[in-house]
Amino acid sequence: MNITRLSQIFIFFAVAAIFLVGCGPEDHAPSVKCFNFGIENVRRSLRLRASIDVPRTPLDGVSSETVQLLKLPQGTPVAGEVYYSGERILFTPSLPLADTTQYRFEIKQGITDASGRELQATSQEFWTGKVLQVYWVNLLRTYNTQSNEIDAIGIYFSEAVDSNTLNWGEYNINIYDDIGSAQFFSVTYYREIALAVLIFGSPLTTGKNYTLRLGMNISSGTDGGRLDGDRDGQEVDFDPFIMHFKYETSLSTGLVVSDSLCEAQPYNESINRCFLGEFD
Repeated sequence: MNITRLSQIFIFFAVAAIFLVGCGPEDHAPSVKCFNFGIENVRRSLRLRASIDVPRTPLDGVSSETVQLLKLPQGTPVAGEVYYSGERILFTPSLPLADTTQYRFEIKQGITDASGRELQATSQEFWTGKVLQVYWVNLLRTYNTQSNEIDAIGIYFSEAVDSNTLNWGEYNINIYDDIGSAQFFSVTYYREIALAVLIFGSPLTTGKNYTLRLGMNISSGTDGGRLDGDRDGQEVDFDPFIMHFKYETSLSTGLVVSDSLCEAQPYNESINRCFLGEFD
């Protein structure tokens, strides 16, 4: 076998090795995939989390020096604890954040994975809210594709609520169908992410109109303030949150708000915001 032929064989196997190993899913630096908070009306009592894509765990260098929350405009560091676990970096403030205040969550240079590749520095600025509001309503991943039924929906609040005020009732949470029949459900509440999950006794169905109503008796678990239902910034005006909606058959469409009686103010979400499943 001549030298040219040996060279061709060597090049072939070298290219194959690069293709199979060097260009595999682990051949990249760690990066931030998403955060668990938006940029407006962020919850005052929520742990801030970053979901990290880490090809080679663990990360090294995650500390209060490389992960910080700064109060703007002065850039004053906020006291808190930094945690790292697998593919999560967490910052837990020692005290609830201030109302209507701008902050910046920073992940700085100096964090590397097991191979020495450095996590790219990143940051996100956000504003906290001042009153308890409905943050957004979400179709959870319990959608039954065979029967076009929805077993549960999630209601995210702008901050932690008093779970005792989430009981089904006239002045708490109600869902009615298009002929006014009440839909029965149980409530499971996750304080850490300010989420109330409504689990239906009889599933909701796609293509049918429903009305969601959250009443004035729901209160904040941080300061006891009542729900600002119409989201006009007034803490106690006794207006409920009322939303008409329906589910489309396509999961990519999900929840469709066909009309709203609460004149809800829009919220801007970070394009990197995670789905709940990222933090299960």
